[in-house]
Amino acid sequence: MDRARHKTIAPEAAINLIQSGQNIVAAHAACEPRHFYKLLGNRAREIRDTRIFCANPSQAYPCFVDPELDGHIQIEAMFLSTHVRQNGNWKHVHYVPNHMSRWAHHILTTASMPPAARKAAYWIDRTRVPVVDKPVDVFWGSCSLPDERGFVSLGLNACYEPEILRRAKCVILEANPAMPVTYGATTVHLDEIDYLIHQDLPLPVISCPTPGPEEEKIGSYVAELVPDGATIQLGIGAIPNAVGRSLIGRKDLGVHTEMINDAIMQLYEAGAINGSRKTMWQGKIIGGFVYGSERLYRFVDRNPAIELHPTSIINDPVRIARNYRMTSINSAIEVDLTGQVCSESVGHRPISGVGGATDTHSGAQRSQAGRGIIALRSTTKDGKLSKIVHSLAPGAKVSVTRNDIDTVVTEYGIAELAGKNVAERVRAMVALAHPKFREGLLHAARSEGYL
Repeated sequence: MDRARHKTIAPEAAINLIQSGQNIVAAHAACEPRHFYKLLGNRAREIRDTRIFCANPSQAYPCFVDPELDGHIQIEAMFLSTHVRQNGNWKHVHYVPNHMSRWAHHILTTASMPPAARKAAYWIDRTRVPVVDKPVDVFWGSCSLPDERGFVSLGLNACYEPEILRRAKCVILEANPAMPVTYGATTVHLDEIDYLIHQDLPLPVISCPTPGPEEEKIGSYVAELVPDGATIQLGIGAIPNAVGRSLIGRKDLGVHTEMINDAIMQLYEAGAINGSRKTMWQGKIIGGFVYGSERLYRFVDRNPAIELHPTSIINDPVRIARNYRMTSINSAIEVDLTGQVCSESVGHRPISGVGGATDTHSGAQRSQAGRGIIALRSTTKDGKLSKIVHSLAPGAKVSVTRNDIDTVVTEYGIAELAGKNVAERVRAMVALAHPKFREGLLHAARSEGYL
């Protein structure tokens, strides 16, 4: 504790450590460093050409929305949150398309690249990019209070945080008594930390949307595809919550997922999850980060059944494939008749990011008896637009290609597309659409020669 006191500084002193031209990495989701984000807006006016790598901020802090910060800082977001998407200033806030399994790799590679090379309009031969032992100037994250042995826990995140922390020249952590202690790759000794800041605020939470009748039906169809003993990966939202409810009666389920959410907690408490048949980390719930309710955070605190590891491991398709009966369940914005999946934009307008959708969908299919599932409503919530479409909207980003698609589910049924020809896929996808859109989809498919 003496060492912790010697490392403790005021947030205002810590923010002055951020200098022009540096590469800064901030922890994400429930572990976002609040002091850093709140103070960065003012500090940014005094510096130039500083890059901030982050993901999924819980609110539109001034540093994201102030147009005058262009040229002072450049924020590179690996996943967009609703608040930043709606309010962000796109001159200095940029989305970085990349799979979640590669987040840490891309941060370290980009930070290692000299500014002149990064701005060049031609391809850079990566073999000529110098290897830098510590390319990140500052890692700024969150942690639990130190224990009697001098260790803190990074708490609810291990996606890229442990890997970046150990490649940073300076490590600043905001110690919060509300931060749970978790196991896996989240344990850090005080000797690895340069500065501690006291923070005493509730952790960011996300609500659990209540599934409607359509989502409940989708959940029941997905549950038909998940046998006892399967290892599952769940996303977040009304559909994953509905899937969780439908799986309550299963036995011996395992979990290997990028995000541990409330649905997984509820399945564990219901006795559906014990990991007894898992191939890897038998008996453990394995994830990259935790995001959900305060009750979920209490559930994971010092819970030996749960381990967090970097998503370079968790989302590695090769490792995912080692799990017997691995079943990945993701959602989407729209899917076309041949199986192209868009889960990250509405046309040209970015919504979130690809995250681990492609990692988990492709990895699950390589598992013995595994399956990749894309689950979505057949229409938008107002019922005016079909989400099963003849063609993706202009500018829509393809998150899962038709070459990688496996199974698609709506409230109207299940379409198994892997190995099917285009005509077979079109008929299966039309059957998943809302009845009022089916004739139009068939007409468009015939016009284009799909049928």
